[in-house]
Amino acid sequence: MRLILLFLLQSILITAYASDIKLAAATNLRFVLPEIISQFEQHYPQHKVSTSFAASGTLTSQIQHGAPFDLFLSASPEYIIRLQQTDYIKGNVINFSQAQLAIFSRNGSAITLTKDLSGLKTALDNHSLNKVVIANPHHAPYGQLAKQQLELHGLWDDIQPHLLIAESASQALQFSLSPQTSVGFIPYSYVLQDKVAQRGNGIKLNASLQQQAVMIKGGNPVASEFLVFLESEQAKAIFLKHGFKVVN
Repeated sequence: MRLILLFLLQSILITAYASDIKLAAATNLRFVLPEIISQFEQHYPQHKVSTSFAASGTLTSQIQHGAPFDLFLSASPEYIIRLQQTDYIKGNVINFSQAQLAIFSRNGSAITLTKDLSGLKTALDNHSLNKVVIANPHHAPYGQLAKQQLELHGLWDDIQPHLLIAESASQALQFSLSPQTSVGFIPYSYVLQDKVAQRGNGIKLNASLQQQAVMIKGGNPVASEFLVFLESEQAKAIFLKHGFKVVN
């Protein structure tokens, strides 16, 4: 009987330890994160990681309303700061990579892609511009970055009639593939995906976003192991392959 009780106690402890880690992750990580998670689970088979993807601002609001996440991977420090100010996080903030912005045009689009966005200005001047897609700058960091680029090159006001606003970077990609769209501002990591590259072209702009991760107060403490793995050389190699810049 004593051996049976000991076995049951060990089983309970193992079950408690081998629990899910619930991630809230920005949509720009939708292609790279599954590969990171796969490698993590090979190293830590006692854990399983589940992920909810959305715009960083949307996820911040969900966390503040009690969503049961253990970790938050944000596309911008702005939303980590909001959670810090409202006491929703614990531990150190991890700078795990830098993401880059791209301008993308589907196959068949007549827009010339340039880093200074002169192709957009030409299309505006000759009245050949259709829709221009950006993620929603109110809650999506890639939308904020796209707006900054359009403002930097003096195009934000003139392009308003052509703007098509997506809810997230992921939806911006979907809209960018539409025949009604001339160009879209999307994560550079998306441009490198084979299924995206087969349907259009993209170039990297001189604009990037600091990617940060942090534990959520009250979350599963074993999620700290995933934070450590995000900074490993193995994870860095995967981020590089997907078009991110890594932090040394």
